[in-house]
Amino acid sequence: MRAAPARPKEEAPSKALRVFGSLLAPTTVLTALLFYFGTRHATFFCEWFGVHYSVLGLSAPDYLIRSADGMFVPLTVLAAAGLVVLWGYRFLRSALAPRTWRVLTRRAVPVLVSLGFVLLLLGLTGLAIPALLYAVAGLPGLCVALGVILFPLAERLHATLSGKHAAGVVPVIQWTFTFVLATIGLFWAVTDYSAAVGQARGYEYETKLGELPETVVFSTKDIGVRGPGVTMTACTAADAAFRFRYDGLVLVLQSSSQSFLLPKGWNSRDGVALLLPRSGDSRLEFSPARGERERSC
Repeated sequence: MRAAPARPKEEAPSKALRVFGSLLAPTTVLTALLFYFGTRHATFFCEWFGVHYSVLGLSAPDYLIRSADGMFVPLTVLAAAGLVVLWGYRFLRSALAPRTWRVLTRRAVPVLVSLGFVLLLLGLTGLAIPALLYAVAGLPGLCVALGVILFPLAERLHATLSGKHAAGVVPVIQWTFTFVLATIGLFWAVTDYSAAVGQARGYEYETKLGELPETVVFSTKDIGVRGPGVTMTACTAADAAFRFRYDGLVLVLQSSSQSFLLPKGWNSRDGVALLLPRSGDSRLEFSPARGERERSC
């Protein structure tokens, strides 16, 4: 009777990744992360106009949708960089002679360790002096994530060359801590990037105000809307349901309870934003940016 073949031994990185993945796998954790990144995006977008995001009463779906704007680029870059590294590794492993591959691997170990120290030092410097590296959004966190990953990779290459692989629970713990620190670094990077994207979207919105569709506000009473480019018209018709009309506004956001509007001539130096409660006392009308319409009640 033939003995059953021995099952391949599960390696430490696989065990650690399985343990760590079981913590992040629940949908509630991922949803909470998306909600947090969306909140950061909305915070800095509204802050550009001098409005605190909490007064808008945005819903959870609003934050989840906004999170995509701050995560699209980091996830794309991370996935693309990972594929390039893996393809480069497989290509060199198959294209180079065994002796050349061993020489290249031996030289790569100190390079990876040195690069890991440099990246980790840069990331910690960004933590101690935030203004030093924040010119590039997400750079400190990305340095920490990449730096901590390079150390175990260098150790793994060294173990492959020497034939001495550590066994037991220590490698699993080491890779688990590596995944934790790398995840913290990536979380830090995406948080900073989401905030920067939200601020950049605010700036883009300001530069395009004159080209955006116009919003006309009709109100039963004078709500005192003033600003560059805004005109108020009193409706004199006896049967007019709304007595005042305001032209020259742009709708930025609308939540369940508030309409966030800006004058077309708004600027970040001295502009004032308008929050209009949604009620039966006001009505909004929209028209194309270059449309011609009669300004009447």
